[in-house]
Amino acid sequence: MKVHFLIIGVLIIAVLGCGCSDQSGTVTPVPTATPSQAKFSAGDIVAKTATSTDTFWLIEKYDTKTDKYERALVFKKSGGSWYRKDNKTESADREPTEKVYPAKVDHVSSISAVPITNPTVTATAIKTPAPGTGPIISGITPSSGTSGMSASITNLAGEHFQSGATVKLQGVDGSSVKASDVVVTDTKITCYFNLYGLKAGHYSVVVTNPDGGSDILTNGFTVNEPGPVISSITPSEGMIGQTIDLTITGSNFKIPAKVLFTRGTSELEGANVVVNSATQIVCVLRIPNGTATGPWSITVRNVQDKQNGTSLNPFTIKNAT
Repeated sequence: MKVHFLIIGVLIIAVLGCGCSDQSGTVTPVPTATPSQAKFSAGDIVAKTATSTDTFWLIEKYDTKTDKYERALVFKKSGGSWYRKDNKTESADREPTEKVYPAKVDHVSSISAVPITNPTVTATAIKTPAPGTGPIISGITPSSGTSGMSASITNLAGEHFQSGATVKLQGVDGSSVKASDVVVTDTKITCYFNLYGLKAGHYSVVVTNPDGGSDILTNGFTVNEPGPVISSITPSEGMIGQTIDLTITGSNFKIPAKVLFTRGTSELEGANVVVNSATQIVCVLRIPNGTATGPWSITVRNVQDKQNGTSLNPFTIKNAT
């Protein structure tokens, strides 16, 4: 009987020992996470919605080991084709990508089907004149005008003038006047200058094209002092054979001056001309026998600047009888 109990005890100890050995030596395996099936594949173009117009991504590939997409930013042309501005890509987690950009809007056959290019620029670029193609001024007609009056330029000659070019007169003292009614061809410009308020002197002519190219005709235009103006002559008539003392009033008279009387090809010149002021001249007119009767034009000439002024009212010569 004791032997039976002993054998039973040994068996119980053996069973318990085996149970402990199995519990301590066995490791329960941890299940390996399997990446979810990717929603997009290489060549898909995805966006926030099917009608999005802002951000588009081209899926270049999906990496099952990292569960990430390799994607590139793409843009849509007006014709519907796609393009990239550069060759940059980025790695993005799959789940956030599919959550933010769930809509597949297109698919391309290959990555190379989306070329890297620059979109057409619609803004007007500032042009830089090419060397040797800027405006060139060769001359101006007429090349002078009178202060206080307008000057009609009939031929500002040159090359490479562009439509929309501007023209101005520039003085050494900084004064300037811009031309009006400018008409431009490649080799000729016509325009008007208002010379009111400009001092007498030499002015440079400046032509500027819309692209910024310009040229200067240095001292190419002369502004003259205003010519003499005759407002009245006293007396306003005389007789053949007389010698008459005359007084002429007006403006812009200069020393020395001449007083001339003309009728057709005939001419009489005043003698003893004295310029008392810029507004008055006195002289003597001798009317010889045989002088034609009728109205004669009166002209005052400033000798130094060769400016003439003719009276609107004539001097009348009559027969002595």
